Amino acid sequence: MNRNDKGKSYNQLMNEWAAQKHFLTRATSSLIKPGHHVTGGARAVAWLWRLLLFTGLPLLVYMGWLRFHGKSGEFTSQLAAETKKFLDAEKVHFSRVRWDMNGELRVERMEATGAPQNFFASIKASNLKADIPVPRVFRKAWQLDTVTCTEAVMALRSGSTAKVAALATPHLTAGYGLSPDFGQLTIGGYECENLKLTWGSTPSTIGEIAGSKASLVRTGDDGWDFSLAGGSFRQCWLDGLRITRAALHFGPDRVQITHGDFTVPGGGSGSLTGSFTLGEHPEIDAVAKVENLQLEQFLSEYFQAYVKATGQGTVKLTGSTNRSNGILMDATITIQSGALSRIPVLSAVETATGEGGLSAPEITGGRAHVTSQGTLEPGGYVIESDDLTLDCGTRVKIGLTVRHERKQVMATSLTDAKTRDANAETVARSTKGTFRIGLPPATAAKLKPSIRQQFITREEQGLQWMDIPFSLDEGDFTKAAADKITALHYETE
Repeated sequence: MNRNDKGKSYNQLMNEWAAQKHFLTRATSSLIKPGHHVTGGARAVAWLWRLLLFTGLPLLVYMGWLRFHGKSGEFTSQLAAETKKFLDAEKVHFSRVRWDMNGELRVERMEATGAPQNFFASIKASNLKADIPVPRVFRKAWQLDTVTCTEAVMALRSGSTAKVAALATPHLTAGYGLSPDFGQLTIGGYECENLKLTWGSTPSTIGEIAGSKASLVRTGDDGWDFSLAGGSFRQCWLDGLRITRAALHFGPDRVQITHGDFTVPGGGSGSLTGSFTLGEHPEIDAVAKVENLQLEQFLSEYFQAYVKATGQGTVKLTGSTNRSNGILMDATITIQSGALSRIPVLSAVETATGEGGLSAPEITGGRAHVTSQGTLEPGGYVIESDDLTLDCGTRVKIGLTVRHERKQVMATSLTDAKTRDANAETVARSTKGTFRIGLPPATAAKLKPSIRQQFITREEQGLQWMDIPFSLDEGDFTKAAADKITALHYETE
C-alpha cells in the first residue's frame, strides 16, 4: 500500500481510483476526437490537427525509407539495368547513385560498353546530375529536363544500325512506389563541361574532339541541336585545331554542320561546314576553309626544318569511316609567303653558281595540291602531292611531287615477332618524290658543263630545270644530289 493511502477509508480509495480512470478515458478520447466541450471553429481546427498527425507520421516514415532506398545498392543496380536496355548497351555500371528528397539524382560515375550494333563502343561519364522532383518521381514516364556531367569520354563506332527509338520498352520496378517505365523516358538535353569524342581506328579514319564544353538540346522536329565551345578537333592529318565554337543539327538520318569555327595554335583560322549521314555506312561531305595558315605545322617533323610558309585555301573531306579508303582529304592551298632553308641541294647550287640567296630563297607565292586516303591494306595510308609549286622571285622556282605511304607489315620470323608487340605487326613508311629546281638561263650558264650535262633535264617556262629524285628511305632529303654537284664543281678539269 502507498504510504499516502494510509488512514484513508475504502470508499475514499475507490473514489480516487474512479477519478483517475475517468481522467485517462477522457484524455484518450480527446486524442482521437475533440471533447464535447470543444465547439465551432476550435473543433474544426482540432480535427485538422488530428488528421495531419495520423497521416503525416506514416508519410514521414515512408519518405525516410524512400530517401534511404534512393541511395541503396539495389536502386543503383536497377537503374543500371534499365539504362543498359535504354542504350541498347552490352554492359552498364553505375557507381554511387544518389536520389535526394530535393529531387536531385546524382551518379558519381557511369561506364557503358556498346553492343556490336550500337553507335558507341564505350562511354565513361563522371558526376552526372538530373532533377526529378518528388511529385514526378512516382510517375511511370520520367521526364528529365537536362542531364549534366563534368566529364565524358565516348568512343564512337564506325557505322551502326541501332536507333534508340526502335528499342523494346523496358520496365523498372524500383520499389517503394518507384516504378518508372524507361520506355517512356524523355530527356530534354545534355550538358558536359569536358567532352571527348573519338572515332575511327586507322590513319585514314581516326579523329577526335577533346576538351570541349558541349550542349545537346532536343528540338521540335525530333532532332537535336549540338553545340561545342573550346577544345580541340582532329581528323587524320588535320590535327591540333582549336575549336572556337561549333553548331550541328542531328536529324533522323543526317547531321548538318552549320558552322565549325576554329583557330590553329601556330597561326591561322578557319571554318568547317557540310554534313554527314548516319547509319551503317556513314558518308561525310564537308569543306574546311582556312586562311593565314602556317603550313609547316601540318608537315612531318622532318620537313618542318626546311620550310616556313603561310597560305589559304580549302580542305575537302569525303568518304566514310566504314570503308577501307576511309576519309578522303583533298587540299588546295594558295601559298602567300614564306622561306626555304637548309635544303642541301639548294646550298650546293648556290656554291656551284656563285649566286647569293639560292640556299635560302624567300617564297613570294605558289600553290599546293595534297590528297590523302586509306588503302586496301589494313592500316594503309597514302598522302601525296602532285602539284606543289613555289615562286621565289626571279632567282629560282621550286616544284615538288611527293608520295608518303604507310602500311602494316607482319613479322616474317619468330625472332622478328619477339621484338614487336603482341600482334606481331610493325609500321613501314616510305617517302619518295622529285624535287625540281627552275633556274633562269643566265644562272644555269654559271654551272660547270659537267653539272649541266648531268642535272639539267629540260627547259620549260623560260627556265632550265633540274629534276632531283629523292627517297627518305635512303638518306637525307636531296643530300646525295648535293654531294654530287659539289664534287663536280670542285673537280679539276
